[in-house]
Formats: sequence, C-alpha cells, structure tokens
Amino acid sequence: MYGNLKKMLEEYNWDNGFEIPLTILNDKNCDLALALEIFYLADGAAYLDGFAKEAGLKEWREFIDTLYKDILKGRYPETGSHYEIPLTKVQKYKFGKKSVPEIFLSDL
Repeated sequence: MYGNLKKMLEEYNWDNGFEIPLTILNDKNCDLALALEIFYLADGAAYLDGFAKEAGLKEWREFIDTLYKDILKGRYPETGSHYEIPLTKVQKYKFGKKSVPEIFLSDL
C-alpha cells in the first residue's frame, strides 16, 4: 500500500490543489518519510522561512501549517523508510539558528 501512496504522490500535479496530498496524509499507511516529502513538495522550505505569515495563499497556509503541526505531534510513524531532506547545508544551518525543529532538518 505504501508503494501506491508513493506512486500517487509522484504522479500528482500540485496545480490541482490539495485533495490528493490530503488523501495520502490521511491514509493509515502514510509514514513520516512520506509526510516530510509532501511537506517539502508543498514548499515547506518557504513555510519554515516564515513565508506563510506573509502569504495571501489561505488554502496553502492552512494545509502546510496543519501538516507541520501533525508532523511535530508525531502523527506519522517512522517506519524505516528513507527520505533525504531537500535542503542545502546552509539552509539547514540557517533554519537551525531559527530554532526549526530537528525533525525537519534531518534525513531519515
């Protein structure tokens, strides 16, 4: 089932809104690696940089904020799936200085 969720995500066009990502995130087989991948594909780096506070994109802001909080609350289990955080060393350092939680800065 995890493979099907991953395939859905890979084939998804982000211009189509958040229905499919929400379906994936609400699936019982969605794990931390997949949730982090969705977070970063939904421009999580901009969220971590504070863009959501300024953005007039209400639907995106609500989606990314909820996902951020769900990841912090431990909603998605770590299953051993691998995910490499798509940030440079400099970005990780800067976000670390901004007290961004380590879960968003460390590869799984």
